[in-house]
Amino acid sequence: MNNPYRSLPPLTALVGFEAAARHGSFSRAAEELNITQSAISHQVRTLEDHLGQPLFHRIGRRIDLTDAGRDLRQTAQEALETVRHGVRRLHAYTKPGSVIVMMSPALAQGWFLPRLARLRAALPDVEPWLHTTDETWVPEEAEIDISISTRPWQDDGTITAPLTTDRLWPMAAPTLAVSLPDDPDQTRLDTAPLLHDEGVDDWQKWFAKAQSGRKDFSSGLNFSDPGMMLQAAALGHGVCLGSEILARPLLDQGGLVRVGSSHLECSQGFHISAWKRTLSRQAVTDTWQWLCDQALED
Repeated sequence: MNNPYRSLPPLTALVGFEAAARHGSFSRAAEELNITQSAISHQVRTLEDHLGQPLFHRIGRRIDLTDAGRDLRQTAQEALETVRHGVRRLHAYTKPGSVIVMMSPALAQGWFLPRLARLRAALPDVEPWLHTTDETWVPEEAEIDISISTRPWQDDGTITAPLTTDRLWPMAAPTLAVSLPDDPDQTRLDTAPLLHDEGVDDWQKWFAKAQSGRKDFSSGLNFSDPGMMLQAAALGHGVCLGSEILARPLLDQGGLVRVGSSHLECSQGFHISAWKRTLSRQAVTDTWQWLCDQALED
């Protein structure tokens, strides 16, 4: 089998070259890396031999990059920064109190972040790492301690529990709400501009429950992110059928108001899930219990 990495140069040689190229000096590169100038020179020579072309013009004690050297400098800087960034991210895995919690961006903004100060106060030894994604399942090898989503994990070796139910209400910016007819639910939203997300509980279900005569319940702006739909509603772009949980900060702050007395019970509530092995860590167990307690208080 062909080795896909055969053409790559030694990493140490690339580090020495990048430092020399950045400083324009072998001696300053050696000082930065705490090695000898001859070691830097050897690394650069090794790299040049590997690539089969010079990377520096050597003019007395001065060095100037060749065209190939300038090209490689950019590549080396980008590649090494990617590696540095990846290594820095690994530090969180070694913290004894680190707990990686996965949820959607909308749930993070509307439910988790408003409670973050309470979590830190209740569990000062826990350092939560919030991972936001719209994915509802992660493979076993993924470094996720706890997941909150609308779908429970169904894999062997996992534990899942219902976290909280949710309700959907018609919501709008106050300026739009006051312009709507002051009529019962059956007619108040018959001509209102609508906003939609991709949830299974949609306006068609709401209008059917309200026994409205509206036929055009699919027109209006569409959003894949329910949090973005709520923001659009707060900006006055239309009436959304919004999650009570996700919209609570906007409702509390007056950015959104309910514009109907009828709601829909969500067919998909939120579940909390984890691999059983992760719950052997006290920080993860404490965070799991705290999250469940928070849901009971809603």
